[in-house]
Amino acid sequence: MRLNESAVTSVVGEMLLLVLVIILVSIMAASALSMLPGERETMTDISMSMNGTHIFFWHHGGDWVDAGDLTVRIMKSDGSGSFAPIERDSGLKVNAYSKVTEDYTVKSDTFDLGTRIEAKKPSGVSGGTKYDIRLTSGKSVIAAYDGVILK
Repeated sequence: MRLNESAVTSVVGEMLLLVLVIILVSIMAASALSMLPGERETMTDISMSMNGTHIFFWHHGGDWVDAGDLTVRIMKSDGSGSFAPIERDSGLKVNAYSKVTEDYTVKSDTFDLGTRIEAKKPSGVSGGTKYDIRLTSGKSVIAAYDGVILK
């Protein structure tokens, strides 16, 4: 009795082609994934104003920021002293605009377009002195104002 082994060659050929295709697809996928962009910094358009007791930051556009990550730091410009940061639980409020009251009275969990930050000035701030003010989110500075004279 004689066995027919002619189909073995075509099966081995198809298996080799399948392995080749899998290897090529994995190489192409690895090279495509290496071309993806990395993390980017938060970009926002922010302005600042102040009155006798508070510093206000206004969000005019760009990325939103989690309000729990925000901190305001006030330092003397000449480097002669420092102040404790103003954080969410200690004098920093993030509010959105309310059409009903026509004021910034609605508490917000994000600093986004149309919201403002209200930071109470520390009691040690003296009038006529230049200060550097930083609005930070985590470890990155999202707004910096140097040489500001606080009232």
